[in-house]
Amino acid sequence: MHESGTQPGKVCVIGLGYVGTSLAVTLAARGRYVVGVERDPEICRMLRQKTPHVHEEGLQLEEAVDSGRLRVFNSIPRDAAIDTYVVCVGTNVDAEGGPDLTQVESVAREISEVANDGALVVLRSTVPVGTSRRLRDRCLTAGGKNLDIAFCPERTVQGLAVHELRSLPQIVGGDSSRARARAARLFHDLTDRIVEVEELETAEMAKLACNAFRYTVFAFANELALLCESVGVSMSETLRAASSGYERGAIPQPGPAGGSCLPKDAKMLAGAFGDFTSSVSPLLDSVSRVHDTVTSRVSEVIFAHGRELTTAGRTEIALLGVAFKGNPPTDDARMSPSVDLIEQLRERFPQARVRSHDPLVGGERQSDLGFEPCSSIEEAVSGAHIVVIGTNHKDYADLSLPDVVRYADTRCVVYDVWALHAQKSGQLPQGTTYLAFGEGQLLAAGQSEAHDVQDRWHTN
Repeated sequence: MHESGTQPGKVCVIGLGYVGTSLAVTLAARGRYVVGVERDPEICRMLRQKTPHVHEEGLQLEEAVDSGRLRVFNSIPRDAAIDTYVVCVGTNVDAEGGPDLTQVESVAREISEVANDGALVVLRSTVPVGTSRRLRDRCLTAGGKNLDIAFCPERTVQGLAVHELRSLPQIVGGDSSRARARAARLFHDLTDRIVEVEELETAEMAKLACNAFRYTVFAFANELALLCESVGVSMSETLRAASSGYERGAIPQPGPAGGSCLPKDAKMLAGAFGDFTSSVSPLLDSVSRVHDTVTSRVSEVIFAHGRELTTAGRTEIALLGVAFKGNPPTDDARMSPSVDLIEQLRERFPQARVRSHDPLVGGERQSDLGFEPCSSIEEAVSGAHIVVIGTNHKDYADLSLPDVVRYADTRCVVYDVWALHAQKSGQLPQGTTYLAFGEGQLLAAGQSEAHDVQDRWHTN
């Protein structure tokens, strides 16, 4: 109920992907009546049948639909009871690597046609700085309607979105004090932790800054791991020494950073330098190159150690982990580093067959990516010449690697991207080559040269 005691209006959530579905269901669970809008007819069908199309812990979809508080449509309905529209559609990357705002602009125009005068429009999609104001001027209010505009960025981690919607502070920026107050009341239905900022652009900048910062820190960890390999030392031991009892040395674990958010958002922030200043950001421009280097380096190392391993002229590759990350777990394989790595390995091993396993990514999706999906880790690894542990999912961190490797070829190469089993690699069967990112191996150099580098390091 509103503070005045009146029943709040309906909320229309547009775009029922990972972001929109979590928000719509959580708002419904908190008592709001939600109209969900999704263009994809298959997603609409699944949601109406109470079948989640995304993996999110604690998603109370069945309860939301059964209670009548969540209804799903293919287009934005003309409903006088809707007083708030929340835009959660994706912002993709165009052919030049810039932001593609086509979906956001299309939705803004549609809202301007169907919304009641005085409605609140909340942009939740991640956009370049200045986009909310431009959408207001060019699309939302161009027809003469008086609409309140707010930007309240999505900040959750996939896999923990329901929990974080209720626990993380919600940033609220608006084009007026009334817009901010209305948006703040909406998100007070989820959490008491509201951070109001006066300008739309400040809220947009805050979202991009957070994700670009994380992407930059991960790039530093990856660059350090690459250096550890060249020096011939262990990155995991380096991190243990640097961070034990010393919070200022808390460097993250190295590993590929992908997905549909961090790389794109860092590019958006870098683009703001060109849009608003006459300079560029050397730091942000270099971050993407560092991350790209990781995948290239891993594929080179795997090829150097596995190029002679074939059966009847074909290399058997097992990929454990197809999603773009493993912790928190997700079923999202968009812009997955594992997929990028396999594409590079296929260029090096043209006759390769790739069998895959993932605890959450469906078999159909794995097939669409060109993999042969397997229902068990053992099935995927059976007879493999190369085993890639691509994500840090709990299933892969907890497995007994010596037992699993016995299903593979006796000369197999195991590449552990997240160094999950680096401390127990000595337990692997004879003939197995274990490699892990940042753990001191030198590309195509051999162990003797690695020891030479360590000797030079300690004598200089």
